[in-house]
Formats: sequence, structure tokens, C-alpha cells
Amino acid sequence: MRKSLKLGLAAALLPFIAVPAVQAEEFGDFSLTTLRTLTTTYAGRHTGTAAFEGASDWMAGRFEAAGLSVSRQLFTTRRGLTSQNVITSIAGTSSDFILVGAHFDSAPQRAGYTGPALQGVDDNGSGASVLTELAAHMSGLSLETGLVFNAFGAEETGLEGSQAYRDSLTPEQLASLKGMINLDSLITGDFMYAHAGTNYLADPALKSYWTRIHAIADEMGIDLRSNPGLNPDYPIDTGCCSDAGVFEDLDIPILWLEATNWDIGDLDGYEQTTNPAIPGGATWHNPALDNWEVLTAAFGEDRIPDRLEAYSLLLTRLLVELTGADLLASAASGGTTAYLTADHVVRYGDAFDASVDRLSLSILDHPRDVGAFTLSVGVEGAIMPSGGFDDSLDLDKANSGRALVHGDYQVGPLFNLAADLQVARNRDDVAAGGSLSSTSVTGGVSALYGSGVSPWVLAALSAGYGDLSGTRAFHMTSGLGVTLLDQRFTYDTDAVTYGARLQGGHDFDLGGFALGPVAGIDYAHYRVGGYSEDQSLRTALGFEAQSFDSAEATAGVRLRGTIALGDLALSPYGSLVYVQELADGRPGDVVVHTAGDGAARVVKFAEADESYGRARLGASLGLGEGVGTYVELGTRIGHDDGAQTGITAGLGLTF
Repeated sequence: MRKSLKLGLAAALLPFIAVPAVQAEEFGDFSLTTLRTLTTTYAGRHTGTAAFEGASDWMAGRFEAAGLSVSRQLFTTRRGLTSQNVITSIAGTSSDFILVGAHFDSAPQRAGYTGPALQGVDDNGSGASVLTELAAHMSGLSLETGLVFNAFGAEETGLEGSQAYRDSLTPEQLASLKGMINLDSLITGDFMYAHAGTNYLADPALKSYWTRIHAIADEMGIDLRSNPGLNPDYPIDTGCCSDAGVFEDLDIPILWLEATNWDIGDLDGYEQTTNPAIPGGATWHNPALDNWEVLTAAFGEDRIPDRLEAYSLLLTRLLVELTGADLLASAASGGTTAYLTADHVVRYGDAFDASVDRLSLSILDHPRDVGAFTLSVGVEGAIMPSGGFDDSLDLDKANSGRALVHGDYQVGPLFNLAADLQVARNRDDVAAGGSLSSTSVTGGVSALYGSGVSPWVLAALSAGYGDLSGTRAFHMTSGLGVTLLDQRFTYDTDAVTYGARLQGGHDFDLGGFALGPVAGIDYAHYRVGGYSEDQSLRTALGFEAQSFDSAEATAGVRLRGTIALGDLALSPYGSLVYVQELADGRPGDVVVHTAGDGAARVVKFAEADESYGRARLGASLGLGEGVGTYVELGTRIGHDDGAQTGITAGLGLTF
């Protein structure tokens, strides 16, 4: 309720607890359920009554329904009545926190009144119910600045619940209190209001919450007003007369939320509405007016749910920003994007190495004449239907098309030199609508020792450049499963790679097939350039450059052979190797800068999988006259980031 009396506050600051999300609801639904029971089952919930005790249990149960832990601060009022605050909190990464409060008690029974108990739908079932919904929406989100949600008791006896909470805070906790938001009487008034604390008059910086919520309201098309300052006792844009007043002497932003009409009566907000169905223009403390039947009849069926929806929407968005939840979530999303970008670059480098391996098999199967120069060109396509990543790295599909040019010169009976060039167009489709495309050019030289069935060694050097562009899909949901943000950011960057490989083995003749051990060591260096997303939203990111190395040792077996099919020659092959990572082959973290505050945030990745298996199975088919085609299936076995199974098919011409 509104009153002129200003007191102070108290209650213990409780441990912050993060929680999982609950079943999805629309904005306003959760608070509407809270309000219905709070005001009908627990009408007349004045401090010291059985209804107040039942209302306390109901408020605690609503917080718990959102997966939040609850504590109760018991205190004794000046009249010797037992009351309590019902409190829940959500941890931030720092000790700082914002207090969000609303009283849930109703005014005492009027002397001589014999009618129905006061439901207090407007004052202040409305604010208390929105409080429970805000806690539910914020539950499960990662926060930088923590939140304390306090359902105050004994507001109607003189702000005693909020004063009890403040009195219980240690100096350190008071220093960590970064702001206070108060919700009181949100239904009856003709207009929705958000006011700043009077402390902003001495320090304009303390008007920051006011500035931000009005900007959000303008963005959403919600008519949110502020005290116009027509009454000199109430300076422009300031509020008063509820639990927030206990905190106005602190050097913190204050935000008052209410519904009233500051343009009528004494221009002080105490007359709430011009609606003739509300005698006197106010419903405060009047059991004959502040109830579901009268308010619905006066303002229509939609008034209560619409107000709950609007305040819940506005304040959830505000809290997401004030706590840095949106920036943390966007940074995490950006970390996933950076990880997938690095993986994308590694995969098109691996594709080049795989093409060199296929050509070396062809040379071993079909030895060249000494002094012969062979030129071949080809095209191939590859698709990875499922990325195989876990939920946080959901790569839906990857595909690429590549053009290849290969030339080799047979120096001696067992020694071949080759050069390869590959131009590729690669695309990854990422969950929730993200994507990454690149045009890459990779070239390399290799030397192959061996011919036919014999010991063999392959040494190769490569370097590549890629021009990358993508879309980051950032989707953020609340603890109630409601979409908070659904944004798309585009970006452009480039990547440089270079590497060296050494492989060898011994093939044993198995009557038309060759089977033998294979081992190797592979090193590559990757650098993805820094870049910034091209939108001005506060959740847009700038990425610092990533440089990382891959080094792996492999050991396993390889099988190859040729089967005559009339005029055709089918050459199946396969390999199964154990991979031991000597360097991660991906970045350990990425540094992103959020547009909202310019701060650098480090997103760390999980430890890389150090050992796994790699299998390839394929076949080439010689069609005669230097024309050949092939298909290959590749997969990983036992890798933490999934199988990444892919199929490659190609067609080549040899001259």
C-alpha cells in the first residue's frame, strides 16, 4: 500500500542457490495462479492472523514450485505480533545482489466492518504474485549479480518486514546490495508507473534502473509512465510510500512499480482511477472494492491478467539485463560459436589430408613409370548428416563441395613427389538456425616412398586459407521456459592453417589384398582471426583471435586391394587406428567482448578428448580411360564430442 511513513529494513541475507527450469508457461500465467489463491483462500491475511500464516506457506510454496530454496525470517512487530518475510535467492558470480521485494500482507480489518475479508487483489496480491513469477523466470539462469526475492510481511503495520530485513544485513551485505525494486498495487490504477528513488535528485546515476525500464517499455510498446512532478511534495520521476522507502537513504538505484493516476485528485497518486465503478477513485484497504468481482466488473476480464503479464514481461527483461544474465548467456553462446568455427577449420584441413591419403593409395596400387608425370583433376562432395555433438554443441549438418588438382612425378622406382591443390566451399548448419560457411584454399606437397606391397612412408606438408562467414543464433529461455531473447548475429572472419605429417607402415600380401600396420604423427597449427558481430544489440559480441595446435600420434591397421569386375576395377580400402592427442587440436578457451558493457569474458571449453578411434572405409572404381570414382565413409569411435560420421564421394580424371 501507499503511505507517507518511511522506516528502515532487516532480515538475514541467505545463501544463493541456482536451480533447474520448470515447465513452460506464458508471461503472467505463474503470477495469476499465485494471485488467485493468495487473495481468495487467504483473504484477510493481516499480520497475526491464521490467514497470514497460510499465505506465508503459499508464497513459500510458489517459490519452491520454481525449484528455489526458501527461508523465512521471523520477527515481532511493534505491537507484539509475530510476522515473517519469505525469502529466496539466486546466486551470482559475485557477492553483489539486487533486492526485489513486494509485501503480501493485507491491511487490518476496519473497526465495525462486518463484510467479507479483504482480498487485497490490488494491494498487494498483485505485486506479491508478480514477485513469485520473476523468481521463477530467473531460476536456473546464470547471473553475474545475484538476486534476492523478498516477500515482505507487516508492510501494512509500518514497513516492518522490510525494516527487519535491512536491520539483519551486515555491513558487508549492505555494501553488496546494488539496487532495490519494489512492486505494490499494480491493478486498479489507470496507468502503469515506474519511478526512481528520491536519492537520484542528489546523484543522477541512481536513476539508471528507471532509465532502463522505460527504454525497455518503449521498445516493447508498453505505456509505462512516471510521476510527472505536478505536486511539489513529490518531485518528478520519484515514487514513495511502500517498502522501497526503507532503502532510499542508501547509495543504490531504487525502482518503484505501481499502477495509479498522478494526474487526478491531489496529484499525489493516491487517487488511482477515474473509473466511475470505483467510488472515490481508489480501492486501497477497502474490502468492498479490492476484490476479484469488483475489479473484473469495473475494468473487464482482461485487466488483471494483462497487468500481470505486462509487469512480469518488463521486469523479467530488466532483471535479465541488470544481473548480466543475457551477457553471460550470449558469451556462452559465443563460446559455442567459436568452438564450432575452430572445428570447422580443422575439418576442412582434415578433408585435404584425406584426399592426399586416397591419392597415395592409388599410387601404391598403380605404380608409375620412372620419370612419368601424372596430372589429375576431380570434384567431390561430402556430407556429415549429424554432428554427433552433445547438447551444448549441436551441429545439425555439415556439407562441402571441393575441386582438386593433383600432380605427381615418379622420381625413382620407389619414390614419388606430388603436389595438391584443393578449393572447397563448406557449410555447417547449427542448431536453432545458426550457420557457418567458408571458402577455403589448401595446398600441399608430399613425398611417398614405396610401391605395390612393401614398406611405405608418406611425408606431407600443407597450408591453407579460409574466408569464413556465419550466423550465430542466440536463444535464451527463462526458468519457466518462456523465450526471453531470440536473436541472430552475422559475422565474418578468416583462418590460416599449416601442418606436417609423417606416416608409414608395411603392407603384407594377402592374395590380391594388402594388410598391414600403420603408424604416424600429425602436427597442424590453426589461427582463426578476431572479429565482431555486425549488430548493435547489447548481446552482440566481439571475438579475440584464436590460435591453437593439433598434434596426434596414430597406430592401427590398413587394408587395401583391387578386384577386377570385367572392364572395371574396384579398389576397396579401410583403416582403423587409435589416436592419441599430444596437443588438444582445439582452443582451450575464447575471449569475447560483450557490446552491452564492453567487458571481456573468458569462455572455457571442456577438456579435449585425448584418445579415441578413427575408422575409414571406402572404395574407388576405375571406369577406364583415366576416369574413376570413389566413395568413403569416415567416423570417430569413442570421442567425447561425438562420432562426426561423414560420407565423401568424388569423380576424377587422370591425364
